[in-house]
Amino acid sequence: MQILSPWYQTKGEPEFADGDSVVLTDADTTRGINARTTGTGRGSFTLSPPEGKPLTTGVYWLDGNHPHSEKQPTLEIDGTYIYGEFSILDLASDPTNGQITRFDAVVPGVGEFRFGEDAAGSVILGARNVVFTKTFIGLPKTTQVETVHNTGAAPVTMGKPAVTGVNARSFSVSNSTCGATLAADATCTFNINFRPRTAGPATAVVNVPVGGATQTVALTGSAFLGKTMITSSGKDMVNKGKTTKATSGSTAMSISYAALDWWFKADDLDGSGGIVSVRLGGPYGKAFPLGTTKTTVSGKYSIVTTVDGYGCDTKGTMTVKQFKLDPVSGLPDTVDMSFTQYCVDKIAQHGTLQWQARSDVTAPASPTGIRVGSATPTKVKWTSSTSKDATSVVARLVQGDGAGSTVQSGVPLVVTGASAAVPRLPTGQRYTIAVFAVDATGNVSKAGTTSFGTAPMTVMAPGRPTITGTTTGPGSVTVSFDAPADDGGLPITSYILSDYRDSVTGTSSPLTLTGLSAGSNMVSVTPVNAAGKGMPSYSRQVTIG
Repeated sequence: MQILSPWYQTKGEPEFADGDSVVLTDADTTRGINARTTGTGRGSFTLSPPEGKPLTTGVYWLDGNHPHSEKQPTLEIDGTYIYGEFSILDLASDPTNGQITRFDAVVPGVGEFRFGEDAAGSVILGARNVVFTKTFIGLPKTTQVETVHNTGAAPVTMGKPAVTGVNARSFSVSNSTCGATLAADATCTFNINFRPRTAGPATAVVNVPVGGATQTVALTGSAFLGKTMITSSGKDMVNKGKTTKATSGSTAMSISYAALDWWFKADDLDGSGGIVSVRLGGPYGKAFPLGTTKTTVSGKYSIVTTVDGYGCDTKGTMTVKQFKLDPVSGLPDTVDMSFTQYCVDKIAQHGTLQWQARSDVTAPASPTGIRVGSATPTKVKWTSSTSKDATSVVARLVQGDGAGSTVQSGVPLVVTGASAAVPRLPTGQRYTIAVFAVDATGNVSKAGTTSFGTAPMTVMAPGRPTITGTTTGPGSVTVSFDAPADDGGLPITSYILSDYRDSVTGTSSPLTLTGLSAGSNMVSVTPVNAAGKGMPSYSRQVTIG
């Protein structure tokens, strides 16, 4: 586990643990992954599958507004829920019981967790894939820590880590504690930094010479496009005759969704406080209309601007030049608007809001004809975008069917012209190659994709049975039930009838539970297969005589 802590009290603190320092409590497709570090560390990684579905590879958007979605997994690191894009790069499981034997997942801006991927006694890189959170051009560099651990019994030689690749100038290595030799069971660290030079996606590689060979760390980053800025001015009670201007190159700009509103915030870079924010209220999940529209305190559209922590409910007008939503996150992707608002003092408050505002918002055409030569390809080829302003290509290797993949998903491939090399991959898996065209503004096309390989068989505990009838007697209840519609891919071996105090096990319907006390009881039936206990039936109330 190589992560930066997301825990609010120690946010950004680097953590590394491997070998006996990590305890896997759960690792199966039914319950997911539950791991923790030993000793004085607080590191933990808890990944739960979507309800009633097995844990599988793929790209997920973890939504803070729906943290327990049936369609998405949930992820906690150090007890903190993680939201945003999350990729399971690799997962292999035993088809007889769902036990996970190999796993690799990356969280942008936080780090990587994996097991079963490194040979015993090897030199282990804490992270083999580093994905930075999206940032603005001009801000200070963001950093993730890489740890090198020699798990072998003999020292190994090391060279200096170096960045190469198309966007190498946007990445750097610093603060290395690695010398010419790394002793047995010793670790060293270095920082990997990202400070984008151009808008849009960026990829590169860190090469780490170890013991006569070279290990690599894939780097991925992205910079926001266009212009992002908030201004507020006026002699009203909020601005008090001053003009506040916050730009993306000098403040911490962010966007979020809460309480049915979009929040655009500009905070001090050192985290000491908020400078200015704009809260937009409108139709749930829909873009604001272009043109001039009235705003009110509790009407269809509302705007509240806060300066140095002070704001007020207002009414007035807004003029919208651009307003476009991101299809993946649902958050505003492009905004360019101005507004005039009036607090209770009736004095005008003027403001502007720009978020990735730019003249060119049209993505180039996607590359087409994505193709590989075999079931175990070494190269992927494509036909270049027909858009004249397309200047570069990004190719990503994503495990699974590639659904929901973005220009930051999976692992970057090294592009040469209209082709890219495909690394050697484990067999018995399904893979997708997603190829994106990027224009001079940084706009990214939709993905052109091709898939190869065969998805492995994935099993889990059974689904939910259905109670169809109950018959009570003195101190007993007999329950009839239908088997689950989904057996999880394995035969159901038994059922457990329970009233949450006592239980009985059998292989089929009906089941009888005896020795019950008189009164009202709740009973349920739980199916079991080789992967474990499944989902219990919905409880049925019974009255025992």
